[in-house]
Amino acid sequence: MTMDRQYAVKAHTNIFLIRGREYEVTAPAKFDRITGELVDDKKLDDAAVELANEKYRQDMDIISPEEIKKYRANTNLSQRDLASLMGWCPTTLALYEKGAFPSEANNKALKALIIDRQIWRGIYKASRNVRMPQA
Repeated sequence: MTMDRQYAVKAHTNIFLIRGREYEVTAPAKFDRITGELVDDKKLDDAAVELANEKYRQDMDIISPEEIKKYRANTNLSQRDLASLMGWCPTTLALYEKGAFPSEANNKALKALIIDRQIWRGIYKASRNVRMPQA
């Protein structure tokens, strides 16, 4: 394949299988103008996968990376502080903020934490080594 081929970006529908569930996503994809074949494009492919992941999150009521980041920003907590309050490794929270799906238990804990300020008091009392959030 030569590097000077011309490509076109157009809508493409694909089915993604996420944890046993199928999600249909139509998103921009790269095609070879000469052959009409679909061409790998990391940026476009990753965007399509994220659309499927978002459908899965909505379907399964899973907290989004944006919700976690927004909560941390509103409470002035670092990833390390929030992870410590939750009893998790900081890497766990970092992965969730990058798009990994939390376990069912961790998802419930994060959602409850964001919804109910009283939960903070109990968590804070159990973890005195982290400063109290400003929520």
